[in-house]
Amino acid sequence: MGNFFIAGGDSRALRLAQRLKRGRGQVQTLGLLEGDEQTVRPEQADAILLPYPWSVRGGLIPTLTGLSVHPENVLRVVSPGTLVLAGGGLEDTPAMNEIRRRELRLRLYGEAQGFAERNAAISAEAAVFYAMGETEATLEGLPVMVLGYGLFGRETARRLNALGARVTVLARREEARQLARSDGMRACPVEAFSALAGESRMVLNTVPARVLSRERLSALPKDCVLLELASAPGGFDPEDARKLGLRQRNLPGLPGKYAPEAAAEALEKACRQLFSREMEEKTL
Repeated sequence: MGNFFIAGGDSRALRLAQRLKRGRGQVQTLGLLEGDEQTVRPEQADAILLPYPWSVRGGLIPTLTGLSVHPENVLRVVSPGTLVLAGGGLEDTPAMNEIRRRELRLRLYGEAQGFAERNAAISAEAAVFYAMGETEATLEGLPVMVLGYGLFGRETARRLNALGARVTVLARREEARQLARSDGMRACPVEAFSALAGESRMVLNTVPARVLSRERLSALPKDCVLLELASAPGGFDPEDARKLGLRQRNLPGLPGKYAPEAAAEALEKACRQLFSREMEEKTL
């Protein structure tokens, strides 16, 4: 079922390759197995799979082998009209420019039915796991703030609440705050952070935007733990937190770290669904 080219990624990408092969797909990898760059033929691929979540450092996507891969270089040699599957965050990137220039067909994993919900559930379980490891107390009775109440934020907050944590949700939209209250938690605007910070012992951020200024961070107790769960640019400047003496942990790509097999299963379903949809559209 198609020729898939997986360009970089983490351990979930490697497991995704294995799952696609078991499903009788043809699979090429780049930067996931030692020496795989010597045999790849991107121009033969029916679909190019870029990492999820989208992550670039110094213009390079992550790989397991240490291979330096500029995604736009891969896209530059694929056949025009090839399907590209990716996460969000491609806007204003060289890769997006190449997709437009070559008239490649971009589809986001999040467009696949059920993927966002499943990924949020895996991420939330992982967030709670790491939160438990960052406190010498129990979660029961622990004052915790969760920033953001999208799919991921809600799943995380509800799990913490079920374990007895005293959860306060901070969300920008009143609709989200009302939902959090209906889920049995206190909910306030993000602007209330400084007033509530003194009572908090853990802050979990799920908002991919700088909502916590240095001034807001300075209101936190020194024994408070900051967990950054959002994709770049994240909710706060790590350097600000360091200078303030706050303990912090950056945890991007949680599904790939915590449950790569489950994360790969979710991605496989999304890839097959989007690929089948694309093939159907081509035949119309």
